[in-house]
Amino acid sequence: MIKAYIDGAVAGMEGFAAIGMLVIEHGVQTQKGIPLEKKMDNHQAEFEAFLYLLRYLLDNGKQKELIFCYTDSKLVSESIRKNYTKKEEHRVYLEEALLHLKKFDHFYLDWIPEKENRGADNLAKKALFQLAKKKRK
Repeated sequence: MIKAYIDGAVAGMEGFAAIGMLVIEHGVQTQKGIPLEKKMDNHQAEFEAFLYLLRYLLDNGKQKELIFCYTDSKLVSESIRKNYTKKEEHRVYLEEALLHLKKFDHFYLDWIPEKENRGADNLAKKALFQLAKKKRK
């Protein structure tokens, strides 16, 4: 069984972004904080975090595993659950996510409150801070 926590972070309303991913498998944690090179809003960063996780799991051959993924983004969790999003700029993310999800046998995505997602949040914020520092130079 794999538990994964994901989050996105953005500087300002629409600025530089980063994502955080915490994966726990057999008691071993994999932590990733990834700065993103393009500007986006927070919802796009949350989708980016979800897509990064899906690609990571696929690249590591985890399609047959039982996977529980947790996000504090209601937009991402509801969009995946309903296979629908209102905003045009989110459709490309949703379509890619749904395409990847078809490859998994047992993948469950649940919304959790922000306070329960501190690990992924801290990773995303740390990566965002490093990106901001790099951009100032």
